[in-house]
Amino acid sequence: MPRTTEVLFEPGRQDIVVTRGFAAPPDTVFTAMTDPALIPRWWGSRRFDTTVEEMDVRLGGSWRFVTRHREGPVTPYAFRGVYHDVVPGSLIVSTLQFEMGGPGHLQLVTDTFEPDGDGGTRYVNVALFQSVADRDGWIPTGMETGIRESHDLLDELIGAPH
Repeated sequence: MPRTTEVLFEPGRQDIVVTRGFAAPPDTVFTAMTDPALIPRWWGSRRFDTTVEEMDVRLGGSWRFVTRHREGPVTPYAFRGVYHDVVPGSLIVSTLQFEMGGPGHLQLVTDTFEPDGDGGTRYVNVALFQSVADRDGWIPTGMETGIRESHDLLDELIGAPH
């Protein structure tokens, strides 16, 4: 699977589908996405510093991250959510919501981690919004660039010794 990020916005749909191939196995990618010590090393792109204020990766657990621009506006952007299903190495179902600094629309997010047949991972993220208008409000925010940069940082991280 190619190690590039595909972000799909189909007109008239309520979801955004993100697909990425990683050279590391699913357990490694899952760990990098669920270890609070590793999140600041890749989440939010190269333009932001991320602080993990809460991250309890289990059914009913919650999370909260705050990002700040490294340069420019000092306004923090806070994100939070609740974990609805966690299957180590293969699945995370959670919510994501802006707490401040941007659109507050709730998303139901499903992350799947599948072996790609070459020892790597096929990662798929589906963010389901409450309406097409809510989804369309995210498209011009620069989130696509941020997702791609975050995935590149994650790819660098999982290829590096911990």
